[in-house]
Amino acid sequence: MPVLAVAMAVLGLSTLGLALLVEPVPTWYYHLAWWSYIAAADDLNRRRGGRSLLRDRPAHFLWLAGVSVLWWTLFELINLRLGNWYYVMSVPWTPLRWAAGVLAFASVLPGIVETLELLENLGVPRSVRVRPLAWPLGKERAVIALGLACLLLPLLWPDVFFPLTWGSLVFLLEPWNRRHARRSFLRDLEAGEAGPFLRTLLAGLICGGLWEAWNFWARTKWTYTVPLFEGMKVFEMPLAGFLGFPPFAVECVVLLRFLGAWRDRLTPRAVRVSRVLALVAGPLAVLGMFTAVDPVVVDSVYVPLAGLDVVPAATRARLSAAGLVSPERFLRETSDAGRRRGWAIRTSIPLAELESARAQVALVMHRGIGLERTHDLAALGIRTRDDLARWRADALAAAIAQRHPGDRRNRFLERRARVWTSGLGDARAGGAR
Repeated sequence: MPVLAVAMAVLGLSTLGLALLVEPVPTWYYHLAWWSYIAAADDLNRRRGGRSLLRDRPAHFLWLAGVSVLWWTLFELINLRLGNWYYVMSVPWTPLRWAAGVLAFASVLPGIVETLELLENLGVPRSVRVRPLAWPLGKERAVIALGLACLLLPLLWPDVFFPLTWGSLVFLLEPWNRRHARRSFLRDLEAGEAGPFLRTLLAGLICGGLWEAWNFWARTKWTYTVPLFEGMKVFEMPLAGFLGFPPFAVECVVLLRFLGAWRDRLTPRAVRVSRVLALVAGPLAVLGMFTAVDPVVVDSVYVPLAGLDVVPAATRARLSAAGLVSPERFLRETSDAGRRRGWAIRTSIPLAELESARAQVALVMHRGIGLERTHDLAALGIRTRDDLARWRADALAAAIAQRHPGDRRNRFLERRARVWTSGLGDARAGGAR
């Protein structure tokens, strides 16, 4: 069966499984969707007369995936300072959660490269002529200085300069690429050709849209806490945040060209040595990243309905026996009063008890709060989303942090509390409790 057909079948079936809440598809939907897209784009590139990395250059594809993991490792470490995103409803078992992270990080560069090549094969856009760029030495020095500023300022003042993170290495590496790499955006622009640059920007926007769409519908996902941009969102991303995807794609391509140029300059023996070093140092770096990042950015893990001990054990047992094994399925099946009455009769659970259970489960799943945080909220007298709506984010974060003074997640707790309380109404009477 053609690769394209298999990839589209996997994407379609996983999307259907997500819609029907077939376990464990909701947890793994992002991985299934994104890798299906990569395989489909790769096969489309072959059909359009281009190269297939998976078929023709599998070793290069694996190298690309490995570099992608290390590349995104850098951004996860930077996020320890920025605090711009965190993860909810993650896989509970730590080794599997980290393996899932590696699999997700490995898709970043292959996704951008395959999308860019697909646009090139489609000729979108084929050529865009512009006024040739002048590139004197003074301009080069100014651009490198700008790159250093874009790299350092977000680390020094993250709440103000965090957007500079996405694209900072372009200014640092592209001047070197202009002199040494096989391809360079600067050389294209000096020749009056902006097509490759615009294609890369478009590829980044396409990938960003797909990332955010698939993340939004998945159970295990990331959530943004971007200062000043928490209001208007498309999926989980603040609308203005989509402006970061195009320069990020340019940064990715510039990085790959930089690495390729360095590889071209090495002797065969030096290439072999560098590969051995990468195979040893790379996994250690990734392991160190997860060790440092996981306690900070993983805010909740997924627990099936049977494990949600905020609901009485007998109620959980009856609901699970009736086929309501996931919190999402329970909330969907009891979404209106008539269906709740029907399930109360079917499970022999008193209607008031079923209503109470639903309110508790809805709080667990609200914005990915999770079971552990729900226990913290219960200790503060918060048992429903209506209760949560009465709290200010700062007061809520302070109260939870006081319960867990050594929790590394407290670093960005107020931002996460703003996510939890957003859209719940204006009642704040209990905020000072």
